[in-house]
Amino acid sequence: MLKTLEKKAYAWFGKITKDHESESLKLSIESAHMTVKADAYMATGLLYSIIGMIITFIVLAILFFLFFPLFQVQLSPLIWILFFVIPLAMFGLTYAVFLQIPASKAKSRGKKIDANLSYALNFVSAMAAAGVTPTEIFKSLSKQQIYGAVQEEASWIYRDVAILGKDIISAIRENMKRTPSEKFKEFLQGLIVTVTSGGSLKTYFVAKANQFTIENRQKQKQTIESLGIMAESYVTAAVAGILLLFIVIPLMMIISGDTNQINFLYIIVFLIVPMIHLSFSYVVSSMSMEK
Repeated sequence: MLKTLEKKAYAWFGKITKDHESESLKLSIESAHMTVKADAYMATGLLYSIIGMIITFIVLAILFFLFFPLFQVQLSPLIWILFFVIPLAMFGLTYAVFLQIPASKAKSRGKKIDANLSYALNFVSAMAAAGVTPTEIFKSLSKQQIYGAVQEEASWIYRDVAILGKDIISAIRENMKRTPSEKFKEFLQGLIVTVTSGGSLKTYFVAKANQFTIENRQKQKQTIESLGIMAESYVTAAVAGILLLFIVIPLMMIISGDTNQINFLYIIVFLIVPMIHLSFSYVVSSMSMEK
């Protein structure tokens, strides 16, 4: 459902965005399980981009016409050009980032699906062994919140069957188009072949569960090895290297008698050290399988 601001954005820009909505954005929104239409989302992005441009323009106006004259700062013609360019750049950047959010969320969901898929398949293989139909399997899986994003995918499949009246094969095919996980898409494709050919669901589920479990273990092993390398690099660059600089620079200042090197020490403490820690934090978080 649209919020008040989103409703206003759609009322103002809906006619424009409706003619320019892209199929890739539609697919990303569906893959991310965002409950909003693509044209409404684009209209909201336009409104936020305009707001960002206006705020940037106001901040620059305060700087250019209040603070700079107050401190008698002389501005070159190039700087005045930036006064108009920066708000436009902010508009474009905000809108571009806004359009990338669904794809980012979909990618994150895909990773969560891959992480939980092998465990969910162990659950459904037990149900298949009892002779439960695929429709009932997805119905039961849609109620198991422990499987996270896989449970959400199963709930969408069962929704198509129970509410939209589609048969289970059509519902699975529809989910194959919108799921962000290649592993889950591969699993669904094999499931369709197994069901239509009259194969054993239990055998198929067990085989896929074992396959994805082995792949998860290999991926976790690679992640652990990579984290070990990152830990060694962190100790070398962010701990030992920085401590060495903290020792060497003051010694050089004492020996040479040049106190100007203290500025370089300030740069290390307030700029380089935080950047190193933030960089390592970002890399480690991006390597996480839970992201």
